Amino acid sequence: MMSLGALSVALASLGRLTLTTGSADQQTLRLMLDNLAQFAGLPLFALAVPARAWALDWSRAAWGRWLLGFFALFELFRRFGIGELYGQGLAVAICLALLAGVLKGYRGTAFATGLVAVVMAGAALLVLGPTALVAGYEQEALYRPALGAFLLFLSFDVRRRGDSGG
Repeated sequence: MMSLGALSVALASLGRLTLTTGSADQQTLRLMLDNLAQFAGLPLFALAVPARAWALDWSRAAWGRWLLGFFALFELFRRFGIGELYGQGLAVAICLALLAGVLKGYRGTAFATGLVAVVMAGAALLVLGPTALVAGYEQEALYRPALGAFLLFLSFDVRRRGDSGG
């Protein structure tokens, strides 16, 4: 699941780089990719970290239910008109889940890189990104590199152990 979450972030970043014309279709696709990464991919990735730390071996069907739940919550809150508040709450929950997973499951140098990853995720999601808790600090130019650094630092331990996290 960590790879699926990282793939959604990579696709959203690729969409930002390649879908640059002002056509409505490209803008819609870019928004869909951004929403997929923000409201489904990142929560799945963040959920996989504590699941791996607590050695929870969920089936593919269970992961699919989590994904459907994230889709349903996004649509529900969007229809209620509080999508921005949902995004902010989800960003906080993602950071807390990552922190819990790193504190529980990482040791040695992986712990240090895991904490750096959590700080990068917090900076990206809570300060620089579209769901920033601090108004006026949103920076698209820094948001995507911070997300990339977060994924890179958190993947060091996964690559070394040969674990896909899901």
